[in-house]
Amino acid sequence: MSELIAKEYEGRSSFTEAEPGLHTAICYRVVDLGTQKQEFNGEVSYKHQVLVTWELPSQTTEEDTPLTIGKFYNLSLHEKSNLGADLTSWRGRAFTATERQGFDVSKLIGVPCTLNIIQDNNSRSKVKTVLPASGDIPGQHHDSVFFSLTDFQKGNRDIFNDLPEGLRKIILRCKELEDMNVDMGDGGNDIPVADLDEQVPF
Repeated sequence: MSELIAKEYEGRSSFTEAEPGLHTAICYRVVDLGTQKQEFNGEVSYKHQVLVTWELPSQTTEEDTPLTIGKFYNLSLHEKSNLGADLTSWRGRAFTATERQGFDVSKLIGVPCTLNIIQDNNSRSKVKTVLPASGDIPGQHHDSVFFSLTDFQKGNRDIFNDLPEGLRKIILRCKELEDMNVDMGDGGNDIPVADLDEQVPF
């Protein structure tokens, strides 16, 4: 399996919003989104991003499956980065100098934690803090998923094709694939990356 390494140098929930509060969660999916364009105060930058998604065993959908919630991160372990802060809180200790040289984010899959979930001004649930797991940890329900952009560029498309359409469109916007036409995997025609919408719900 390929690795997804963060070095020292944000998510949408499922359609049914998770309730605010502290919840036991299990990371089941990590998606490499590649280098994405970001705009802030009129300035444009490019950051390598990753989406980490958890399932919430204590909250279920109408189909009686755990709700899921995700958070977007820049792939960075800088002390001021969201990923670095959340991983430090999750692990309960700071990264050593050696660990900051490279941490395989795919190893988060299957690891339990406690999520502090809040609602924003639009009543959407979001992950505020990731804390160490406590109490009894139920078994993981969803299949483990790791999408590697490197594997995708080598022609391995199975995992990509199984991702939600919104995630696939975000991936196709990344700088690494800007000159590619990629089959969305749903029987449709190849979609030029430049034609994708800027905001994609999923």
